[in-house]
Amino acid sequence: MNSTLCVGHKCGSLPHGSRPRRTAAPGLRLCTTCYHDLKANLIELPEIYDDCESVLHPRRNPTLQRVSGSRQSTGIRLDEAAITARSSIIGFLASWAALVADERPVNKPAHRSPGTLADFLLAHLNWLLAHPTAADFAEEISEITHHARRSAYTQPALRMDLGQCIHTDCNAAMTTAPSTRDGRRTREVSCTAGHSWQPHQWLLLSRQIQQTRHGRGSAGTATQKQRPEGAA
Repeated sequence: MNSTLCVGHKCGSLPHGSRPRRTAAPGLRLCTTCYHDLKANLIELPEIYDDCESVLHPRRNPTLQRVSGSRQSTGIRLDEAAITARSSIIGFLASWAALVADERPVNKPAHRSPGTLADFLLAHLNWLLAHPTAADFAEEISEITHHARRSAYTQPALRMDLGQCIHTDCNAAMTTAPSTRDGRRTREVSCTAGHSWQPHQWLLLSRQIQQTRHGRGSAGTATQKQRPEGAA
C-alpha cells in the first residue's frame, strides 16, 4: 500500500534538526499533527484580526531630523504592521473562500468578515486539504498567522497626542485612548471637543492628519513670504 507524505512545509521540523515527514492522513495531503495545527490557526485568525484593531494606535516616532536648518518630528502614523496584518488576514480568507466557491457547488459566504470567512473555510477544510494546492494553503496560513500575532501582541499601549483636530473650525486636541485597567486598549481616537474616529476610519484619518499639517505648513510659509521686508 502506497503512503503519501505530509506536504506541510514544517512537517518533521525540530528546533535543532529534522526528522522524516509524517504520513498524510487518509484522504488528505497533511498529517494529523499539521492538520490540527492548521485548523487551530484558522480558528484563531478572526480573533487576531480583532486584536490587531486594538493596537491600531497612532504612535510617535521619537527620532528628530534636521530639515532646512530646523528640527522637525518625523510625525505620527498609525501602526502600519497592524493595518497590513488585518488586510492580509481578510485577503487570505477571502481568496481561499473564493476558490472553494468556484470549484464546489456551494454559495459564497454572505459576509466578507473574518469570522464568516473562517467558518466557511472550516466547513470545507477537508476538501481544501485534499486539494492540489493544500501545501500552498498550509504555508500561507502559517506565515500570515505568525506575522499577525507579532503585530497584535507586541505593541505598547500608550496615549498619544495627535495635534489639532482635523475638523474645520475645531481647535481641540486629538489623542488616542489610553489603555483600560485590564491592559487592553480602548478602540477610539478622539478630540476633547467630542469628535471621534473608530478603527475602520483610522487609515483615512492618518492621511487627513498629514494633509492638514501640510496645508497648515504651506499657509504659514505663504504668510511669511507676504510680510514686508523688515517686519517682525
